Amino acid sequence: MMNPDLARMMNIDPYPTTQGGCGARVVLLSKYNPVLDQVDDFTVSSCLTLLCSINGCSITTTEGIGNTRDGFHPIHERFSGFHASQCGFCTTGMCMSLFLALVNAEKTPRPEPPLGFSKLKVSEAEKAIVGNLCRCTGYRPIVDACKSFTADVDMEDLGLNSFWRKGDSKDVKLSSLPSYKRNGDVCTFPQFLKSENRSSLLLASCRYSWSRSGKL
Repeated sequence: MMNPDLARMMNIDPYPTTQGGCGARVVLLSKYNPVLDQVDDFTVSSCLTLLCSINGCSITTTEGIGNTRDGFHPIHERFSGFHASQCGFCTTGMCMSLFLALVNAEKTPRPEPPLGFSKLKVSEAEKAIVGNLCRCTGYRPIVDACKSFTADVDMEDLGLNSFWRKGDSKDVKLSSLPSYKRNGDVCTFPQFLKSENRSSLLLASCRYSWSRSGKL
């Protein structure tokens, strides 16, 4: 499992429940399939994932999509603006769950969404955080932050936020949201890792060994 010191460096709470039920330590795991030449993205609980099992994979944490140095991702900004975070313990995992939903939605053969929105649907945005628990904020503002990225959202259905005032027109609301660019600057799988996935691996210690074949 992930070393607590490594977890701190990646801005992940180092003392989890070790049960994987809260979703607070969710990260994005990306695997490259050399046969199909495609990258598969999904989320995992870092507190339950064995280190050897992610060899050759790419891990993206909440600071990998945005941070104080490079600028925050629109997910972070909208979670803040919709008051979807209170203590912040669960927020990192929820941001990554939503990020995965946005990434996978872009892989679907759907019509192009309006500018500033994603291919994600409202129903998918609501389901994106089903594996994440919040004990203090309440789910309405969290769901609102998620739905604000969807192409079929009803802007009137979004609740209290710091982006617009009551009575503002739809155009004002759209222009007030933090800008979201589809297929942005976040790369979930670096190019150099693709060649690494074609080789075999053997990790051995005095008690255990872990092997991965290069081909079957």
